[in-house]
Amino acid sequence: MLKIQKIRIYGFGKHENITISLHEGVTIFYGLNEAGKTTIQQFILQMLFGFPTRQQVQRKYEPKTSTKYGGQLTIWHPSYGQCTIERVKGKAVGDVTVYLEDGTTGHEELLAKLLYGYSRASFESIFSFSLHELQGIEKMSEEELTHLLLASGTTGIQQLSSLEKKLDKDASELFKKSGKVPLINQKLEHLKKLERTIKQEQDNIQTFEYKLLQLQQLAQRLEGLYSQQKTQQQNWQQLTILKQAMPLMKQQKAFEQMLKSYEHVQFPPEGIRRYEQLKDRLVHETLQIEQLKEQYQALQNKLQLTVDEQTISEMSRLLNKEATWNQVVVKEQNLMDELYLLEQEIEAQFRLLGVQEKTAQDILLEETVSLQQEEQFQRQLSLLEEAEEELKFHLRSLEQVHAELDAVAQQQQQLKQESLSTEEEHILARWPQRKRKLEQLRLGRSQRSKQQQSSVFIFIMLAISVLAFIYGVLEKNMAVIVIGAVMSLFITLYLKFARQAHEAPSKQHSQQIRELEQEENIAQTILLKKQRLEDRWLHVNEQQQEKERQYVKLEYKIQQAELVIEEATLSLQQFLGRYKLEGNVPKTLLPELFMRIRSVQELVAKKKSTCTLLQTIQAEKNELVEQAQRVLKAEYSEQEIFMHLRTALLTLQQEQQMSQQTKEQLASLQTKIQSVQSHIENYESEVTQLFNAANVQSEKVYYEMHEQFEQQQKIKTELQAIQSQLVSLDVDNKQSLIDEEQLTEQLLALEEERGAMQLAIDHCLEQRATLQIQKENLLNDEKYGQLLQQFEQEKSVLQQLIGQWAAKKALTTAIHETLFRLREEKLPHVLTEVNAMFNLLTGGRYDQLLINDEGYFVAHDVSGLRYQMAELSQATKEQAYISLRMALAKTLTASAPFPFIMDDPFVHFDRNRTDKMVQLMKEVGYERQILYFTCHDAMLEHWQKDQIVDVGALANERGVAST
Repeated sequence: MLKIQKIRIYGFGKHENITISLHEGVTIFYGLNEAGKTTIQQFILQMLFGFPTRQQVQRKYEPKTSTKYGGQLTIWHPSYGQCTIERVKGKAVGDVTVYLEDGTTGHEELLAKLLYGYSRASFESIFSFSLHELQGIEKMSEEELTHLLLASGTTGIQQLSSLEKKLDKDASELFKKSGKVPLINQKLEHLKKLERTIKQEQDNIQTFEYKLLQLQQLAQRLEGLYSQQKTQQQNWQQLTILKQAMPLMKQQKAFEQMLKSYEHVQFPPEGIRRYEQLKDRLVHETLQIEQLKEQYQALQNKLQLTVDEQTISEMSRLLNKEATWNQVVVKEQNLMDELYLLEQEIEAQFRLLGVQEKTAQDILLEETVSLQQEEQFQRQLSLLEEAEEELKFHLRSLEQVHAELDAVAQQQQQLKQESLSTEEEHILARWPQRKRKLEQLRLGRSQRSKQQQSSVFIFIMLAISVLAFIYGVLEKNMAVIVIGAVMSLFITLYLKFARQAHEAPSKQHSQQIRELEQEENIAQTILLKKQRLEDRWLHVNEQQQEKERQYVKLEYKIQQAELVIEEATLSLQQFLGRYKLEGNVPKTLLPELFMRIRSVQELVAKKKSTCTLLQTIQAEKNELVEQAQRVLKAEYSEQEIFMHLRTALLTLQQEQQMSQQTKEQLASLQTKIQSVQSHIENYESEVTQLFNAANVQSEKVYYEMHEQFEQQQKIKTELQAIQSQLVSLDVDNKQSLIDEEQLTEQLLALEEERGAMQLAIDHCLEQRATLQIQKENLLNDEKYGQLLQQFEQEKSVLQQLIGQWAAKKALTTAIHETLFRLREEKLPHVLTEVNAMFNLLTGGRYDQLLINDEGYFVAHDVSGLRYQMAELSQATKEQAYISLRMALAKTLTASAPFPFIMDDPFVHFDRNRTDKMVQLMKEVGYERQILYFTCHDAMLEHWQKDQIVDVGALANERGVAST
């Protein structure tokens, strides 16, 4: 089977620089939502089939933070062995490179061979499915569900079925038997209309000469009609103008009569507007002056209240001292705190000095602590400290000497243990005799060495004789050969006898010399050891004597130091007795005793001065409190008195300020009253002037006069308008004498004549236009030829459309027969495999999945009942769908051994169905690799740890194996 061994992501979606190693069988990719499971699934598909192009709807997972886009898939192929597929960003689908294990490389062509020619769509239709595909099953009809199951159980049937539907739709768009919208139906109808139009054009060509004669007659008649119409138009215009002027002339006479009755009327310009404005102002000013007088009286009443200026001044003076009051309070509190701290410090100093009784404390405070006394005390104290330090030093030295004596005793004991043994002393005792023997043997060896030096000369002679013999042989000189041979033989015999005479004694002497030399080395070593032990013993004895002398001297010095300490301690006790400090002062305080006594005396003096200052501050504070209470005429606590004082002052100041404001308001109101009174007088004067101009004495008569004046002005305006209209109409006074009834009768008669004339002209024009168009069409129009040409073109287009329709119908029939053949040939093999899987998944409830006579899928249960697919539950439909998918894949094991890729398709299964599905996955996993992506941790319980890949951990790791 084809299996994916390793996934390496350079950059894809949220994953970067990640390597995942996979095992055979089932691999579970687990992670929560947004962990990147779908990203890995899409990475596998896009590495195999290419990145999506712009025209495709699939998402491109380009990384946001990395420039690398792509990765590698390492797969095991049944034919090519181990292969590596690398795809990176490049052309539309990416640049792909395939590496085989024999070193061969290739690109898209080699990848297509590895994938057995499958496209992404064909791969996903069989080997990849998800929850979304299963969710759509619930909404399908019986026919759609059967079609889906057929497509799942037969490879290629889905594409052929889609093509069949498309071709059938295209053919229906070309022609329908009773349709009007298809193209062929439209073309047929259009050809019929063209044929009728061509017949009409043939009839129109034969009427040309008759139409010319009619046009000439119509032209002469129209000329006479236009002349008559012009005369009628002039008469009608004159009568119409006269009719329009008749009402105007009547109105002109009526207005002239009315104008004579208004000759005595006179009125000031804009009199009403001016009068009403003045009237409104008078009303406003009158109301305003009344309000001002009321306000003035209220302020006068309010001003009667008086404010005590002396009390305000006294309160202001006291409040100015509030800062002084606060300072006094703060000083009082600070002095009390300081006094408390001083008392605490004095008590602490007395406790340190060990003086608790009041009498002793008084004596200590009264006693003088001069510098001479302190210097004398310090001398005694220094003497005591020096004596104590000397005693401590001598004691430490004594301990050190005692320790050194113990070390000397240990060295003596060690030397006794390291002394010579009995055997070593025996060796030293006999060594002088053995030494003399060794000297004799060495002398004999020296003599033999001298003899060996004489034998060297003999060896030289032997060499010379051998060389002479060799020279004689080479030169063939017998005399030299004989001499060399004789000498060589003689010397050889001599050496042999001499060696035998000295060889035996020489070996024995050499053995004795070696033994004696060994004894000599041992004796020298023992002598050296004995000498060292004697030297060390002498040195240790000298050290012991020196340390004993030092020990005696140190004991004497310690006695002297103890006497000095006793005398110094007695002197200090007598000195402290003067200050009543016998036995009460800690030894650590003695060096700074006088400083502490002086500090206590200074603290007591400071306490007295603080108490005096506190009394002064308290007297000043009490005086301020008494003054404030007198002003407030009430008693308050010290903490609240200035707050009440401030509140009272603020109240009085507000009253004073309000009194001042009231005076200012009174003056302002007086000025306003005078101003308003002046305005009222002016307005009344202007009203009198208006009445005089209108020659009236009251308001009512003034308004009546205004109405008469308005009527007079209106009549004058109407007369001017009528005169202007008559001038524009150019009406003669003589024409105005005609009776209105006669004028109306003349207009009615003229209107009837004009209407009849216009009808005749319109009829002639319509006839002429129609004949003119027909003539022009007959002379210049090529419509007949164009219609013939268009008719032939439409026939040609119709023949092409008929050919296309026939081709699509033929293809639809062929595809339908192919689908039927695929269903009849391949589907039975799939159904043979699917029954076992469907039986397993449904827990043995259904034993068969088959197709009935109508071509629909039905499920056969163990009791013999058959159920339509629409009657089954959602989960059972999904089980049927999955069974057909896996059965189809099983039949394609040899031709397409791809792995299954599942994206959480079983989340709607219950526990039992999930267990059955897991069991089926394990069985299929022996024959085909399965990659299962899920976010549900319950699915992990069915698989071992090495079969699970934690996708959520990939973000923190550079590489991960299936764990």
